[in-house]
Amino acid sequence: MSLDSPSTPDTAPGSKEGARVRKLSRPALLVDEVARAIREMIVQGKVASGEKLSENALAAELGVSTTPVREAISLLRSEGLVTVQPQSGTYVFKLQPGELNQLCELRLALEPAAVELALNNPSSTLADDLAAIAEKMKQAQAEGQIREYLSLDTAFHDTIITASGNPYLSSAYALISAKMAALRNRLGNDPHHMGKSMREHVDITEAIRARDLSKARKILRGHIARKEGSYWEHLDPDRLLKSANQQEV
Repeated sequence: MSLDSPSTPDTAPGSKEGARVRKLSRPALLVDEVARAIREMIVQGKVASGEKLSENALAAELGVSTTPVREAISLLRSEGLVTVQPQSGTYVFKLQPGELNQLCELRLALEPAAVELALNNPSSTLADDLAAIAEKMKQAQAEGQIREYLSLDTAFHDTIITASGNPYLSSAYALISAKMAALRNRLGNDPHHMGKSMREHVDITEAIRARDLSKARKILRGHIARKEGSYWEHLDPDRLLKSANQQEV
């Protein structure tokens, strides 16, 4: 068999016209744009956790038909931003008991690994890139621009992942990156969160600048890990349930 020849038939079984793929009814980018718009609504907290989403209302607001909205929801479902309940509808995600721990476990596996890969690359600009973001975070914090600060927080961690140069690692992180961005925004302007967050981002940057992998890993683990006193606890259903039970006793 010639290497230039396709190893599969040119025509699909049962096809009258011999077409190998179906024709697109509209530009594929439309679905991506609709998904981007709805994702932004969820990440920025414009819709509440657990809120029901109406396909018709979203379509009217975005000026499109319900078809791209439905397909966009399928994409957002794969990112964990929405859940679809049969016979009920589509809802913005709510953290389930144990889910926060699972999200942090994946981050603990991916982010330190990304730092190591970046430091193994002599031409990596990760330290400079993080320093630039951290400086903008300081400015946003000082000016009380909470939403901007939290957006930069997400950019900081996305930059670490991208610096790995490993597309598979990036794909794995993409499964949770939008949900983590949404969770950051739901922390709001909690002063404990903001102060702890800013200090640790600076410390991470300095450790990477010094090419101290061990220190960078240690700070990252403390930054990400769920433990007593962690600001992530404010979003944890397990913790809230325990508190409620203790109050009932």
